[in-house]
Amino acid sequence: MKSSPQNSKLRIAPKIAVAGAGVMGLSAAHALRQFDVTVFDAGRENSASAMAGGMLAPWAEIEHLPQNFLDAAVEGIALWEKILGSLDEKIEFHCNGSLIVAHKDDEYILERLAAKLPQQKIIGAEKIAALEPSLSRFTSGLYLKDEAHTNPQQVLNALAASVIHIQENADIKALHKKFDYVIDCRGFAAAKDDKDLRGVKGEIVIVRNKDFALSRPVRLAHPRYPLYIVPRPDNVFMIGATLVESADNAVTVKSALELLSAAFSLHPSFAEAEILNIQAGIRPAYPDNLPRITIEDNIIRCNGLFRHGFLLAPVMAACVADFIAGKQNNFISLFRSENDDHHHQRPAQKRQLRA
Repeated sequence: MKSSPQNSKLRIAPKIAVAGAGVMGLSAAHALRQFDVTVFDAGRENSASAMAGGMLAPWAEIEHLPQNFLDAAVEGIALWEKILGSLDEKIEFHCNGSLIVAHKDDEYILERLAAKLPQQKIIGAEKIAALEPSLSRFTSGLYLKDEAHTNPQQVLNALAASVIHIQENADIKALHKKFDYVIDCRGFAAAKDDKDLRGVKGEIVIVRNKDFALSRPVRLAHPRYPLYIVPRPDNVFMIGATLVESADNAVTVKSALELLSAAFSLHPSFAEAEILNIQAGIRPAYPDNLPRITIEDNIIRCNGLFRHGFLLAPVMAACVADFIAGKQNNFISLFRSENDDHHHQRPAQKRQLRA
C-alpha cells in the first residue's frame, strides 16, 4: 500500500488481526505476513480443518463446485505447492491425481460425472489395476490426473509455526477497535454474528489396514453414501465423509456403520482394519454452499468454505491480501456479493493507519 511523501512517517504497515486458526485463518495470516499480523484462536483441535481429507480435487467435486470456480480451484493447487515449498517443515504434498470407482450397479454415477467433465474418459479394469492394484476388482472408473492431496494436520501445524503472534481468542468487536483490519475466519463459530451460516456435519473414521495400499485418494461413487478414502503414511487411511445438516459434532452409529460398510465394499481387507479414531467436524456453509468474502468497515469475513476449505482457502487469502495492498485480483469477484455495499471501499484508505 503506497503512501504519499508527506504521510510516509505516519502511514506504516497496517495492524491486522486474524480471528481463527483453521486453514482459512492460517492461510490468511501467511498471505498477509508482510504486514503486522496477530492470529487469535480458541483452539483448532475439533475444527473442520483439523479433520479435513486434504484433497485438492476440483474435478471430483464438480457436482458441488460450479464451473466458474474451476480456475480458482486449479489456482488453489498451485498456491499450495508454492506455500508448502516455502515452509521450513517437510509436508506431504502429492500430485498423483485421484480416482473415482463404482460398483457395477452404480456406474451410471460415473457416466453422470464424465458428462460434466468433457476431458475425462471412463477407464476400465486394466487401467484401474495399473493405478491401484488393490482395486483391481473394479471395472469402471474416472482418473483425474491433475488433482492433488496433502496432510491437513501437517499443513496446519507448519502454518501455525510460521505465524509469529498467536493469542487466545478475542471478541471480534474488541479487535475491530484495536486493529486496522480484522480478518474473520472463525468458520461455524462465526454463526452468532452471521445468520446466513449453517453447520454441516462431516464424520470421519481413521483406520490402519496393513493389507491395503493406495497411491492417491479414491472415491467410491454411491447413490446413498459416497465415500472417499485418503492414504496416510504407515498404512493409515482416512475414511469420510458424511454430509449431515447438523451443528452437533457427535458421531452417530448410523454414520459410522455406513462409512465402515462402504470401506468394506471397497476392499474386504477393511473387515480386519484397526480403528484408530472416529471424529466429526462442523463445516460452515451458506445457503448456496459457496464461500464468501464480505467487508463491513474494517472487518473482512472469509467463510462458508463448506467442502472446499483446503482447495479454496489460499485463493481467498490471496484475494484478501491483494485487497488490503490495493492490488487487483482476478478471483475476488467469485467470492464477493453483488449486494455488498462496501464492494469498492478499502477501509484503510478512509482513515490514517495506526502509528
